[in-house]
Amino acid sequence: MDLPMTLPIHLRPLLMIVFAALFLGGCASSGPEVKSISKAPDVSDAPRNLLVLAISPKESSRTLMESALVSQLRSDGFEAEPYGPAPSLPWEDSAALKEKVIERLQTQTADGVLTVSLVRKNRQIEYVPNQVVYNPVTTHIGALASVTYMETMTIPDHYEESTEYILRTTLFDTDSGKAIWQMFSSTIDPNSLEQAAREFARVAVRELQKSFTE
Repeated sequence: MDLPMTLPIHLRPLLMIVFAALFLGGCASSGPEVKSISKAPDVSDAPRNLLVLAISPKESSRTLMESALVSQLRSDGFEAEPYGPAPSLPWEDSAALKEKVIERLQTQTADGVLTVSLVRKNRQIEYVPNQVVYNPVTTHIGALASVTYMETMTIPDHYEESTEYILRTTLFDTDSGKAIWQMFSSTIDPNSLEQAAREFARVAVRELQKSFTE
């Protein structure tokens, strides 16, 4: 079977980079945001038995992401298996990595391969000017009366740093070897690795199903 999987040329550690808690105090985390989705126009049904591969040399990170995706896929009616432990996979050689995946498909029944990889990381620093915040304060005078006044507080100007991580999720058909669905998504300043993996898996599987039912 020919499987010309279009894997990223520059493979980088995925999850510990993507989902590290790199936020300054006061910066709120943002759940996954879908940037774009594309689907092969001649494909109406999604593969239902998937091999899931997170592209990262960090074994613990791969395990976490693959487990989150497999769990979500199974709960939504798919059959799915993680690629699993693979410390010797040639992460820096996309052609060799493709061959390893093809070899794996010779011994595992799957009609699709779902991959996720880091595309880029955007670091932003935003200047926030000083702000005056008004807070109502009520003081009681005896049992029946009260006085309300506005208390002011000045928040000095400061800089807020945020990091946006762009992920690419691709579904390949194993028979044709072609990419039949792809999603780009972003996550800003995730608070924890586990939470980010679960939220990403939820969004990815939701959008995958929606693309093949609309």
